[in-house]
Amino acid sequence: MKNKLFTITALCLSAVVLAACSKDSTTKPNADVNHMSNDPIEKLRTFRKQIESVKAHPEAKSAETITVSETLWNIENTFNLTYSETEQYYSRTNDHEFTLSLPVNEDHDVLVYDAVNLYSNVIDQARAAIASDAFEDKGFISLTVKEATEDGGLMHITFSGKTGERSNYNLPIAHVAGPFGLDDNWLFAAPMGKCDDPDIPSGADEQLQEQLYIELIEPFIETNANSRNIYIDRKRFVFDGTNYSGVYYNTDLDNLCIDHVSMNDYYYSEKQIILRIIPGQYHLYNHSPISIEIHGASSGDGAVTHRNEIEYGIRMEVSKDEFGDIENLLIQQ
Repeated sequence: MKNKLFTITALCLSAVVLAACSKDSTTKPNADVNHMSNDPIEKLRTFRKQIESVKAHPEAKSAETITVSETLWNIENTFNLTYSETEQYYSRTNDHEFTLSLPVNEDHDVLVYDAVNLYSNVIDQARAAIASDAFEDKGFISLTVKEATEDGGLMHITFSGKTGERSNYNLPIAHVAGPFGLDDNWLFAAPMGKCDDPDIPSGADEQLQEQLYIELIEPFIETNANSRNIYIDRKRFVFDGTNYSGVYYNTDLDNLCIDHVSMNDYYYSEKQIILRIIPGQYHLYNHSPISIEIHGASSGDGAVTHRNEIEYGIRMEVSKDEFGDIENLLIQQ
């Protein structure tokens, strides 16, 4: 299992690279999910019943099968339904990857028994990943299927997991021109601080991240009584100032201060990219942003920029009576 913190390999899943990263032998996990036209909640309900059946009778290996696409969709979305805490704000995150194998038959179908066992192995690997984090207040943000390749009757599936440290933030006073006021002149990246006060352990990247979370995610996490939100069909995109105009990009490394007027400019530009440009480019119908991370980084050409990692999902409501609350992955049931 590899523990990676914002490595460039994450770009292979993102559309920001604007090119496919997988080889010809790679099966795009979500490419043919749309053929499953039945209700997503019903699909989740069915897989949960299959899990319960296999757990109750582990010795009974039935001949019932499902497709590879259904298997990967079920595992990814059932895990996120059960363990992911997307609506929490995270101050720091870690990326984890692990690869597991799944037997497939000549028709590319999977025994339900094997699908359930793979899900159990995914939980074990994800639990080990979050346990290895040095965070004090840990949460599992999201699990996605990165890629799947077939070799001799085995499907090798790479999962990408994102964990984080839960954090509170102080909502600043909003101003008419934007969320940043006269005192919001920040150096480009945390923990460099303010332009006139380097002792404040924050930066322009962190401040933009908080404000975009407040604007684009926090207002939409309310649910009805005895229900909770889940997020299915997740997609992750990574971009910076080399991909889109309006994102911080600076070749003058002797001047890393971003004044409050420019902070508001970057805020509105990134808001437009997240809400309009990326969904329009990649046809994210019914998707909404569920995770926003912004970090100062080198652009690779002598400049510095803000690296954005945005995750989208389709928001749905489920009953707590039927699906329960989010479970703590560190507590084995």
